[in-house]
Amino acid sequence: MRIRAAKLEELAPKPRERALSPRQLAALAREEEIRKALTRLKSEEDVIALELEPADKVPTFRLAVKRVIAAQRPDVNMAVRGRTIYVSTARLPGARRGRPPKAG
Repeated sequence: MRIRAAKLEELAPKPRERALSPRQLAALAREEEIRKALTRLKSEEDVIALELEPADKVPTFRLAVKRVIAAQRPDVNMAVRGRTIYVSTARLPGARRGRPPKAG
């Protein structure tokens, strides 16, 4: 048997590096595309339409857009019409929620 002085760092678990799954990689790529699209919103008149492919699921993309909006541009509004998601800094017609219109 051997007795030695130890440090607390030895007890801490070592972080493991794991490769991302294909699903996680797809989610990251999807969010990056949405982030790039949101950078194109320069003025109140700009509206971006994200048209989904037949294989894309509306709830998945709606959640991804909401997540990116919350993290990057909370002033952006979103509306879903069929298989198209519209985003704009202006209030979108027919949206349930949104910022109140500017007074003036």
